[in-house]
Amino acid sequence: MPTTGWREPTSSVPLRFGSYRYRYLGAVAALFVGGAALQFASVYTLPLALFGVAATVAGWVLVPAPGWRRFLAVGPALLGVASLLAGAQSGALLTLTLAAWLVVRMRPLHSFIVLLAPIAASLVLSSRFPQYGAGTVVCTVMGLVLTASAWLALNITRRLFAKRRIRHSQNRGMVP
Repeated sequence: MPTTGWREPTSSVPLRFGSYRYRYLGAVAALFVGGAALQFASVYTLPLALFGVAATVAGWVLVPAPGWRRFLAVGPALLGVASLLAGAQSGALLTLTLAAWLVVRMRPLHSFIVLLAPIAASLVLSSRFPQYGAGTVVCTVMGLVLTASAWLALNITRRLFAKRRIRHSQNRGMVP
């Protein structure tokens, strides 16, 4: 029996290995660990930086989505995450990471309005924490902003689907 509710667009993508759930959870975990490792890296801990880059790339490889979208996302997303090494002033580049997530997760263009949130947060954080020493605070806040923005984009997508479904069901009852 076909379902009439909303489904994640990437859940219907045929996968070559693994299940959707485990690949999604593994990808989110790898992206989180890779981003955190990159943020705690320095000149003195280059192996940690390499681990962060490898985990981030692995996370984008694991995300259940069409291959070309994942390939397209790796570079800009990695640049966005690594940009926080320069401090809060470059935090707006995390918008690239969020944009890559929205492309990979097949979100409609309407949901890309959430890209304004990391830019606004970066402007506020760079004025409040101009020194590099507050990196932990900046990374935590920006991580929360990215997560909230991704969830907001998901909710925008679901609401758009619900509106279209209601409009479609109302039009179906009217026979010309």
